[in-house]
Amino acid sequence: MWHYLLYFLIGGTVVTAVAYIGSRGNGMLAALVASLPMLFLLNVLLMYRNGGVAASIAYIKGSLLFLPAFACYAALTIWLLPHLGMPKTLALGLPIYAVPIIVMKKIISPKMLKAETKSKQLPER
Repeated sequence: MWHYLLYFLIGGTVVTAVAYIGSRGNGMLAALVASLPMLFLLNVLLMYRNGGVAASIAYIKGSLLFLPAFACYAALTIWLLPHLGMPKTLALGLPIYAVPIIVMKKIISPKMLKAETKSKQLPER
């Protein structure tokens, strides 16, 4: 149970760092910190530890499926933000981000996301 608290603290630390850096007027550095794959790598490591190779590979494949939708969401946010302001842009952008993901989830079979390996976990070295 304690490991969930650790996950929460790590995620909260990254979000806090991004918000702090961004509030100081350094948006590029905040974007860099937010885009570092720290949480992704930590999630892969924890998935491997708790679920093995197959769970890790499925997580990575699933993450790749979200990239096109996120790129569209980011571009839409850049375009709409000066026109509509933050609350309306986020309210409009979130469903536009979610719909392609829901459609992709219905189209792509769960078998495609599963790893083709039969081993649950590689041996420790």
